[in-house]
Amino acid sequence: MFDILFQYGSVTIRTLNVILALAFLFGGIYLIRYANRRKMNMSFLSHHVFTVLLAMLIGGRIAYVLENIELFVSNPIYIFFVWDLNFSFFGVLYGMIVALVILAKKYREDMWSWFDACTLSILLAMIFVHIGHFFNGTHYGRPTDLPWGIAFDTQSIPYLNPIHPTQIYAAILASIVFFYVSKKSKRTDLFGIVGTLGLMLYSLGMMGIDFFHGDPSIYVKVSYSVIAALSFISLVHCSHKKLTLQIQK
Repeated sequence: MFDILFQYGSVTIRTLNVILALAFLFGGIYLIRYANRRKMNMSFLSHHVFTVLLAMLIGGRIAYVLENIELFVSNPIYIFFVWDLNFSFFGVLYGMIVALVILAKKYREDMWSWFDACTLSILLAMIFVHIGHFFNGTHYGRPTDLPWGIAFDTQSIPYLNPIHPTQIYAAILASIVFFYVSKKSKRTDLFGIVGTLGLMLYSLGMMGIDFFHGDPSIYVKVSYSVIAALSFISLVHCSHKKLTLQIQK
């Protein structure tokens, strides 16, 4: 584990913080390039990107607090200590969807087009996030005898033996899904397909990886299965919309 990247006196720069900054940077660059390539309304993006981002952060924080309510019962003020960077992926996703639905309806934009753009950007960012968890020693796996097992020398991980590098598994998964749906986005002209497909594949993969986690969570498995199911329903809806448009032509 390489938790601290630089430390001088009271100044500490953590590896996770730097990697999260890179995730935000590259995710934002990809979002802009994707929107330009698809000739989407860039003024909508420039005017509301911070609104969507704020909704994602608020949703992610609220979901994290609800998932770990026992940590905040005695000290509820910690709910507002967002600099600890503890956010829930599920809350971030739901916050994004709610914001896109409201803003797209208000300004008469196609919600599915922006859903595709934001979902692909999030998938790219998640590659960095999972790598950051690896350096931070969080989201660790259970003990394994496989040759690629890694031993972490930290008190935050209760295992002394080599464990599954589930963070790396997740980073590889996010990479594969991102590059697959990104390539697919260049071959389809219907919005909604690549975003829902990418989210479904990522959720199914993460549900499988969760079986190798050191602290397996039924809540996480159920949450990913729900997202996968909703993504599949949305994918069928978008595919049906494509078929309808083809018949009309």
